[in-house]
Amino acid sequence: MTTIRVTRRSPAAPEDAEAPTARPGAVRLELIDPVSARTTLDGAWWPRSSDLTTELAPLLEELSRRGIRATRVAFNPGSWAAAPRRLQVGDRTVRLGWFRHLDPQLLNLTGDLRRGRVDLLVVPPGTTKDDARRAFAAATDRGNSAEPTDLLSALDAPGPADGGQPAR
Repeated sequence: MTTIRVTRRSPAAPEDAEAPTARPGAVRLELIDPVSARTTLDGAWWPRSSDLTTELAPLLEELSRRGIRATRVAFNPGSWAAAPRRLQVGDRTVRLGWFRHLDPQLLNLTGDLRRGRVDLLVVPPGTTKDDARRAFAAATDRGNSAEPTDLLSALDAPGPADGGQPAR
């Protein structure tokens, strides 16, 4: 029997809590648990830079520790520095594909035999902790049906009842 570690979003995180991952250098990742067929996204990832070659290996290793073994990664090249077609991660090679039609804030991982496909919101590297926390909460909300870029845009849009302040 295999044990899978899963990060769960607590229903009511205190406002002063550290943004998605408190450990310095840790992969900043949250997944919906259990998997939901009704959401657009399976979770959120907050890379530290736009260098996919550097950022992707730790993400794939963390997913592997959580029981998800991706063999292919699809992304929009407009959001990342140039990346190779293949990336060596541990003892395996992961294929990378860039597709301009993909949402720029989406990372699509496929190849896991049990889960199939994992779609992650990519929170831009320069995002503040508060904004990242709100993006993670929205991406892991089971009621979410927004596309990644729309989801991030909605977080910045002023709401009618909030006096023009960004949505919280």
